[in-house]
Amino acid sequence: MKLPLVGVVADESSQFNYLNEGRKLGINLKFESQALAVEDLIRFAEDCDFLLIDPKLISTASVKTAERAGVRIYPSAKTLEQLDQINTVQISGEHLSILVTRSAHAQVASWPITLITSNLTITPLPGISDELSQEIQLSVLKLAGEVGLIGGFELLVDATDYKQLISINWITPYAKFWSQIGCVTNFYEQNLRAALDLPLGSTDLLDKYVITGNLKTDPASDDYRPYLHLMARNPKLKFDQSIKQVAITSDDLESALTEIIHAQQYYSGEIEE
Repeated sequence: MKLPLVGVVADESSQFNYLNEGRKLGINLKFESQALAVEDLIRFAEDCDFLLIDPKLISTASVKTAERAGVRIYPSAKTLEQLDQINTVQISGEHLSILVTRSAHAQVASWPITLITSNLTITPLPGISDELSQEIQLSVLKLAGEVGLIGGFELLVDATDYKQLISINWITPYAKFWSQIGCVTNFYEQNLRAALDLPLGSTDLLDKYVITGNLKTDPASDDYRPYLHLMARNPKLKFDQSIKQVAITSDDLESALTEIIHAQQYYSGEIEE
């Protein structure tokens, strides 16, 4: 029996993360980053055990036609059609990110809820009670079961009313960097585990809090000089230059926020040292 080959249709920014996690799981992946017509989708899937696709690149109608041709695709057309019936709202304020995965044998996993502001993410959501956190996560897990989710998704909801859905992200969540550096099993690995029907990994945090911040390049400088200074100042900082973010894990929320805000200000040239 050969190892499975998973086809991933997603933007190029996601490919390295899935390739890296696939290698650690011992599986093979192949990628396509362009939108595909249904004939091309079926051709791409010929040697794959199944596909993980971003619905932004593949229409539900194409998914349905490919499924009729025998292609196994996640998310399925049925899942997409059911979720399309949920009304979404346009809200410009703070959001919550809720990450969930579910396997074919109904194993489920969720991560702590993330607060998304205009330039920061904070995990877990500060000040939330255990009761409300559990209520939100159980409601999302219930939804995942009702729509037959296999794989994972991120729900973005209104920070003041979690029942107000803003959008759904599939292959690449908005709040992605924090799970890569702040918990035992990140979203990319867990998404593959769920689709492969492997045991799901732990989503426990490595520290009490994970903070990420968006970075802006100093017009009078470059990215490398402030990066060197900030890493020398605090080696615990983590950077993802592909999405221009800095992150830190800590048991103290206030000190972590101070570090991230300082890094943002220095990186952009707003302050000097």
